[in-house]
Parts: sequence; structure tokens; C-alpha cells
Amino acid sequence: MRAFTDYNQTQEYTYNEQKKLPAGAYTVKIMRAEEANNGKCLAILFDIEGGEFDNYYHEKFKNDKSGDFADEAKYKGVYRLFYPNGSEYDENNKRRMKTALENIKRSNPQLNVDFSKEWDGAALKGCKVGMIFQEQEWEYKGQTGFTAQPYSIISLEQLESGKFKVPGKKCLSKGTFTPSANSSANFENSADTFADDEDLPF
Repeated sequence: MRAFTDYNQTQEYTYNEQKKLPAGAYTVKIMRAEEANNGKCLAILFDIEGGEFDNYYHEKFKNDKSGDFADEAKYKGVYRLFYPNGSEYDENNKRRMKTALENIKRSNPQLNVDFSKEWDGAALKGCKVGMIFQEQEWEYKGQTGFTAQPYSIISLEQLESGKFKVPGKKCLSKGTFTPSANSSANFENSADTFADDEDLPF
């Protein structure tokens, strides 16, 4: 059999399957917070901090960018809170946003922000908080499955004391995938590589 030059220096392909994130509650660290979807929502970019799934979304993004569908890779550690817009969901959206922001403040005593006035999203960078993830069904290009999606923000005290409830699985209705309010499906593709948080998609 023939050999080729540089055989010993040639790298093998490796199979690096990332662990699947289970539904549950985790400590997360906020990297960025900005308005998105044409100003319709507050988008919070985060990653899991500590434990078995530390840095989960950064690692997943890097793996996705090196896979067969690199052009479709998106950073998926994104949680969105919608502003009131005159719809029937305004009261719920306002309560969800206030609950999330106040839990961030409770978990970070150094955070000196009055959320009832205009504020700078950069203030949330580096803040740690608890986040609950719900297992949700998805359908894409004829395939289906379940994945853990961010569901709600809780305080670190709630997380550490166990005073929270993880919701049951959320299944698709009528066999059609509709991104949840906190799904990252609508975010644009990111840059090919990133060196730090500034290069992540927003």
C-alpha cells in the first residue's frame, strides 16, 4: 500500500460530542445586555458559570462552528425579555422583565441601577444570577428532539436554597416549530471566530 508524505504530521479527525444540557437550574454569568429585535426586547447574553457545564455555550458555539453546518452556527446562550407594546401580553411581559431585573439586582449587591429609568445594559456585564431551563421540543428540517431552553431568571439565593420549580417538558403543537420568547433561533449568525465576548453575536 502507498504512503503519503507528512503522514506522521497529519492530524486525525476526532469526534467531540458535547454533553447535552439537562433541564434544571444553574448559575449563569451575564456577558452583555442590549436591545434586540428592532428594540422590541432586552436580550441578555450569558453562559453557565461553574459545575459540570461551565462555559457550556461558548464550547457549544465553537463546536458548531467547526461542524458540518458552520455557516448556520449561532451563539445560543441568549435570554430575551420583551418590552410592553400595547398588546394583550403587556402585563405579563412587564412582570417577567421586572422579576428578572430585580433578581439580578438581589444577586449582585454591587449593582447600583434604577431600572425604573433609562439604564445602560453594560451595567449587567459580569453579574451572576440563577436561571431555570425547561426542556422544549424542536423541529428543524424534518428532524425533532428536545433541548433545554432558558425559562426564567431567579436569584442566587433561590437557586442555592432550592426554592424554585423546573417546569415540565414543553411539546410542539400541530407539529410546527415556533421559537419561544427566549429561543435564540432568531439571532443572526455570528462571526467565524471570537477571541472574547465582544465578538459574540448581538
